[in-house]
Amino acid sequence: MIRRHASNRPEKPRSVQEISARYQQAIKQYQMLMRSQNDNREQRVMLYSEIKALGWCLGRDEHKIVQEINLPQR
Repeated sequence: MIRRHASNRPEKPRSVQEISARYQQAIKQYQMLMRSQNDNREQRVMLYSEIKALGWCLGRDEHKIVQEINLPQR
């Protein structure tokens, strides 16, 4: 189902650049959560699933997604 804006237009799908940018941002957020001392399991699980879904949208293999999640970011 497509959500409607106030003017009744359907939302535009995300571009590859937008998906890629969010994918990289989510990986950085996930790695920051992994380094923190707080109990943030729920946040990590949600981010992890978002990263995997975005990776699949980008056509990445699941193994490659997991590798990118675990590689330290610069």
